[in-house]
This record gives sequence, structure tokens and C-alpha cells, in this order.
Amino acid sequence: MLPVWHGLSSMNPYLARMGYGPDDRVLILHIDDMGFCHAANRASVACLSDGSATCASILVNGPWFREAVSIARDHPDFDLGVHLTLTAEYPSYRWPALSSRDPETGLLDDQGYLWATREDAIRHVSVEAAAGEMRAQIETALEAGIDVTHIDTHMGSVVHPKFLASYLGLAKEFGVPAFLPRITRERLVDLGEGPMAEAFTEALSLVEADKVPTLDEILIETLVPMADKRTFYREMIQGVGPGLTHLLFHPAVDGEELSAIADTHQSRHADYEAFKTKDLADLAVAEGIHLIGYRALKSYLS
Repeated sequence: MLPVWHGLSSMNPYLARMGYGPDDRVLILHIDDMGFCHAANRASVACLSDGSATCASILVNGPWFREAVSIARDHPDFDLGVHLTLTAEYPSYRWPALSSRDPETGLLDDQGYLWATREDAIRHVSVEAAAGEMRAQIETALEAGIDVTHIDTHMGSVVHPKFLASYLGLAKEFGVPAFLPRITRERLVDLGEGPMAEAFTEALSLVEADKVPTLDEILIETLVPMADKRTFYREMIQGVGPGLTHLLFHPAVDGEELSAIADTHQSRHADYEAFKTKDLADLAVAEGIHLIGYRALKSYLS
């Protein structure tokens, strides 16, 4: 089932600040998990260089982060953020924390890696340790020479209400936009996030929406078992409504190693095939949709 538009009743104040009108449809086509593996890096370069992606975020803890650094150096025009993580979900392909190897922080499981599930990370990681780890990931990217345009979340862990204040505080400190849904309680329930709905919407009410970019819609359920996803994404793009929409995908070039790492390897390869050309971007433009990345949002921050 395709995600559908759940528009809010008022215009996004940040889009108004950028000069858009109430009927304008503004779309971010975002790559997740760059730096995760060579296959993801290879696909990300293709989708950003000659394809339809407008931006990407890098898993700084990922084993292929250094290759992502080289890519960023060779392509300074790429719009790249930090894919903040408190989790390492693959049974035989893990990554540790950057900030500490101390089990007392709660960052690490009994194997010494980040937690396999979001639920375990939320349960075990202290607020202080999460803030320190997020800071370490951002600083590592900056020190490597990456022009960080935004921060977002791997598996949704850092936008949980437990860590949300730290996440938004770091976005403000480093002067970058953060992936942040401008979302209703009902929409969170629809997305299966009912238990965090009250706390999240309360935290969101404190954000100055005209100064901090928020997303009217998030299209995130895209890791689906489908050999050819072109039609899937065409219909998704055609269904985009007024406001700011973030559509994320996970491109990677399939092969023996990727298939051994992740049971989502076919879906990731299908994302690569769908976004490696300009076809989806051209479709969006033909539909009257404005395509942007996070660098554009960053330029309007206070």
C-alpha cells in the first residue's frame, strides 16, 4: 500500500519564508545509508550525479564512511548530511559507537556494538550518552571535510521524545536543518508511532516553525520487496500534495556481499535502478513539483 498525503490545515511557515505559496508542492528526494557499504556508496554517486536524488545522508559509523568522505571531496556540489544512528541492525555486519566503548553509557550491546533495534537503544541509552554520540558523529563528518547540510535519523531512534531535545539542540548548535516531521498526533498513530505521539507533538509545539524547517509529509515506507519500483515511485511522486515532503530511499548495487549483509538487497537495488536516471526528477518537474535538497533549507536558517 502506498503512503498517501495527510496534509495539514495551515501552510508550512518555513516554506512561506522561502517564498513558496500555499499550493506549492516542494519535494526532497533523499538517499539514506550512504557510507553503509561500498554498494550503497556506488549507487549514491550515480543517483546524485546523473540521477534523480537531491541529497543524501551518510552513516558516519558505517564501515565505508571513509569512501563516502572521498566521494564528498570529489563532489563538493553533493548535498550531504549525517545519518545519526544509535543502532546497528544487521546480525553479521555491525558498527560501534564513536564516542565511547564504555558499557556503562548504555550505548553498546553485549557484543560491543550499537543496539540491533530502536527499542533496545531507547531503553538502554542514556540521554547524555546519546547526545555525546550524536555530537561525535557530526564532528567526525565535519573534521573529515564534509560540508554537512543537515542531520537525520537512522531507524528513527534519535527523533524519539527521549532524545529529541538533544537532537534539535545539536541542529541549532551546528547551524543545520534536522529531519523533523510537522506532524499531527493522528498521523503518528497511522505510522505506528502511537506510544510516542503525545510526547512528540508536545515537543514539536515548542519549535519555532518559521525559523526551523519542518516536514509536512514523510514518505518513509519504501524498503518494500519489489523487483521494479519505478511505478511505485512514480505514483508516490504524483500523489505529493502541497507543502514540504521528504521521500527517502536506500539505493545500493546488488551483489554477493550486499545480499549477505541485508535481506533488503533486492529492494535497495530496485531503488538504485529507479533513481539512477533523471526520469523521476523529470516526472516531478512535469507535475509542477519543486525539487530541493537540504542545502536550500539550510540557507534560510536564522
